[in-house]
Amino acid sequence: MGLLSALDIMSSLGSAATFSALPAYPLAVKSPYLSTWVPGRQLLANSATSQPMFWNSIPLTWPVLARVDGETFSLFGFPGGAANITAATTKSVSYTSSHTYVRVTAGSANVVLDFFSPVLPGADEYAEQSLPYSYLTVSASSSSKAAPDVQVMSAIDYTWTAQNGASALNYTSLDSAGFFQFHNQHEIPFTEQRDMATWGSVLFAASSANNMTHGCGAAADMVASFSAAGTMPKRSLRASCNGTDLAGISKNLGTVDRTGESATFVVGYDREQAISYLSEPQTGYYRTRWPTISEAIEHMITSYNSLLARSLSFDAVVKTKAEQVSSSFGCKYADIVEASVRQTFGGMDITVPANDMSSYPPNVFLKEISIHLFKGDGNVNTIDFIFQSWPIFISLNPEYIRMMFEPILSYLDAGRFPRLFTIHDIGTHYPNATGHDDGVAEHMPIFSTSSLFILLYAYQKLSGDTEYAAGYEKLLKGYADWLAEPRSLYPRRQLISVDVIRPSANQTGLAIQAAIGLEAAAQLLGDSTYSEVAASNVEALYYGGLGLDGSSPADSEHFTYNYGRNKTWNVLFPSYSDVVLDLRTFPQEAWDMQSDWYLKQMKDGGLKFAGPSDGYPGNNLNWGLTDWNIVAASVSSEAVQEIVVNTTHAFMTNGQNSIPFGTKYIVECAQEGLWIGNQNRASVGSHFALMALREGTWYGR
Repeated sequence: MGLLSALDIMSSLGSAATFSALPAYPLAVKSPYLSTWVPGRQLLANSATSQPMFWNSIPLTWPVLARVDGETFSLFGFPGGAANITAATTKSVSYTSSHTYVRVTAGSANVVLDFFSPVLPGADEYAEQSLPYSYLTVSASSSSKAAPDVQVMSAIDYTWTAQNGASALNYTSLDSAGFFQFHNQHEIPFTEQRDMATWGSVLFAASSANNMTHGCGAAADMVASFSAAGTMPKRSLRASCNGTDLAGISKNLGTVDRTGESATFVVGYDREQAISYLSEPQTGYYRTRWPTISEAIEHMITSYNSLLARSLSFDAVVKTKAEQVSSSFGCKYADIVEASVRQTFGGMDITVPANDMSSYPPNVFLKEISIHLFKGDGNVNTIDFIFQSWPIFISLNPEYIRMMFEPILSYLDAGRFPRLFTIHDIGTHYPNATGHDDGVAEHMPIFSTSSLFILLYAYQKLSGDTEYAAGYEKLLKGYADWLAEPRSLYPRRQLISVDVIRPSANQTGLAIQAAIGLEAAAQLLGDSTYSEVAASNVEALYYGGLGLDGSSPADSEHFTYNYGRNKTWNVLFPSYSDVVLDLRTFPQEAWDMQSDWYLKQMKDGGLKFAGPSDGYPGNNLNWGLTDWNIVAASVSSEAVQEIVVNTTHAFMTNGQNSIPFGTKYIVECAQEGLWIGNQNRASVGSHFALMALREGTWYGR
């Protein structure tokens, strides 16, 4: 990993988004438990002292140092500093869909740190995508005619494990690489502490090239050894490593000229038992090809150049297609989309049953990640959360929809959920997909059931696979019959996807979602009965004025939040499904009316989710949701799209926040632009909505 990698990394900086400061930058983001970030303000101000963190702000140890002509510089992640260690100068920070680049100067060397988490969404890439490993590549080149002598070092410690030092630390040498492993032999599988996994192995690896040395010990001793000689301490590792030690690896890049040299490190969180599905273990799909940690690390090391080249191509296409959405706001939209890719795929695990590793296609388990400022409690495969994330899968691979639904439908088809409607989720706390045999789950029956039909029809329409739904026809017809009852037009008191708002009866948006779900069920199951019910409901909701602020479309400005509450309204994200799937449940004029209303409701900070602000008990509704706003804007006027994209971009880059892309923020009042909930959620996949509507499925085609 030398000249080719260094040149590729440096040349790719020209196409990375350089003018957008993210609230937090993704570093190693590959699963719900390998999710390492750094606050944007810290990184931009001084990468040398910035503090890496788990997605929920738990500090993680990950220093990166360089020794340039005998002088030691901290490049990244060294917040405490040390005597005789000079902070490198941060020059720029940029990102693409797969990479975060930090460019610094250290003495007479220009250094680029490339934090690279591969995103491989294709149907022939599931094994590689499921690998819970990320890269850090340090590339150094000369900043002058002189060619400096450069060594680099990086290290991690027990803070990545949630084990508080209880893990043992060992080192393993392979043919082409070596790796440290933090692992507690007395682990309890499928448990978490503050959302971090308390089982599995944390790995830190590098190739054996570039005179690699490795060592473990007190942080001060490790840094002192590197500063003195450019190497790790020389001692017997197997006899001396302690679970609280710093585990470090150094590389000697030698004399570097302007073309540069590089060293690559690999960090991972490997859980052989990844998910408990109905009390049976699921294992990572990658283990069907690389069954051991050693084999997985060897693959990561030897495949780096190939994965790098594929990522640069993928990132360039995402950026180009996003920019092409609009000549006026396409660049800002591309920034939003590129910031959403790793976060979406980092919320899931791709698995197979541990006792049937030949199973195909694999399952996908999605964690409903979010710190609990308002909602988000780690549910497993929440149907409304899948619905909140799905536009990215239109663009990249619709089969992800099937793979997320297979664990749900298999459970439901077994008859274990004692309700006539579909389930809300298949587990209260990730990674335990226990089901809800008692029938007790979050009460969202109409929204979940209609979302199921919309998403399954989306998979069928986009993939051409009609056999999958046919295999569950009896189950699905039962749910469709339940949805076709009058309850779909007059919903009882219940929640919608935005479940921070208290449940209420006769929600217009819920009835709209149900009508679209019934039309999707008609197409999915080939039964026009459901289409007739949907048309009847539309006749009442729209043409009859039941869901409008007037008695008919002619004297109405918008749909209401609840029937009869004419001043209420909300962002009608169900409209996107109707348009992108060409269901035509509602006439385009209905969505045009709502679009005109959105334009009148815009605040300086963006579009609120609903109004009026005081119309919803328990909420001061002065906030908006970036995901649902972009979804609804996608089927609205270009004027609405431009404002929503621009205000979302302004929120993303305003410097007020320091967490992974949060989707809920204040759009009016003195706190405008402040994040208030929903961080690091896969629902940012909905930011693909504009591109998905324009391009359809494009990856791999």
